Amino acid sequence: MTFYLPAIRPSLVCLLAVTSLLIAPYANSATTWQTINSNIQFLKQAHKLRFYDSNQVLIEGEKCALLFDASGNFAADEQLAKDLKKRLKTPLCYLVASHYHDDHLLGMAVIQHFYPNAKLIVHQYVNTNFNEFQKAYNDKLDNYEKSIELSYQRLAKVTEEEQAQWRKKLELAKSRLFRWQTYQLKSPSIVITKIKKIDLGGIDVSIIPQQAHTRGDLVMKTNNGTILIGGDIVDWLPYPGHGELNHWQTALTQYINDKHISLIIPGHGDILTQEQLRQPLLFLKTITEHIQKNKNQTLEQLISSFPSEILKPYQVDKLDKKSSQLFLEAGLRRLKNEE
Repeated sequence: MTFYLPAIRPSLVCLLAVTSLLIAPYANSATTWQTINSNIQFLKQAHKLRFYDSNQVLIEGEKCALLFDASGNFAADEQLAKDLKKRLKTPLCYLVASHYHDDHLLGMAVIQHFYPNAKLIVHQYVNTNFNEFQKAYNDKLDNYEKSIELSYQRLAKVTEEEQAQWRKKLELAKSRLFRWQTYQLKSPSIVITKIKKIDLGGIDVSIIPQQAHTRGDLVMKTNNGTILIGGDIVDWLPYPGHGELNHWQTALTQYINDKHISLIIPGHGDILTQEQLRQPLLFLKTITEHIQKNKNQTLEQLISSFPSEILKPYQVDKLDKKSSQLFLEAGLRRLKNEE
């Protein structure tokens, strides 16, 4: 899930883009490796990044390892690839992209560079439109390049001391950019149209296609079906600005009622229980019902009249409040436009 922000000033876009190149190592160091069991590692993003970048899951069997999702932070992906070289006892055979958003898919280009034999697994929808995502990788790098150029132009407006500091940072950003431009998002090796089971050696994973958060989602079950790796479909705060909301609600209901599932790993945020999935399900259901019951209201009226008790769990801190309001507005606008 990319964190969807309203329009941002061009100067700030420049700063954010370059900063994302520069702070990456610190963001990566804040990623925590949580051991689920002897086969499964949960790579959780820092709490403050929970709406900006994705979690990853590493599953290693006796024969092969599998990585579920890649960060949208390319420097963090490089560090992860290096960490895997030290940690893995078996080949990294599979890369699974839960969907096509840039904070889940585009970083696969970096991982593929370090692990060229790893097979990329995607949903059929993602495969059909894969040229678009290859272009998105190049477009992202083009935006970084433009941002760096603009930042160099702005150096004349700061003090000499600040210029020296920023030149060092921009040179680092440039060296990373040149390196990333040699990488390429390689086409998928395995396309999922129905449930596919993969034996990693002593542990199996079942890859399941869905159309919920997007039209091309993949989720995984493993550990005898007790662990669900659900990507953004199972995020505690779901982004309803696109996707198939009715299918999404059906999927969440199925997960809640699945007696085998005991642990749920989302695309963003902390590990969840089945009971905690009732909150995102309620959020999505209420958005749908709110539009149906108030068809004559404007978007502004729909936002102000939305039941406050549904948003209450998302009012814990400033980032939760801001994100829930943005996500609510995106969902209401999307459904109202579809009327």
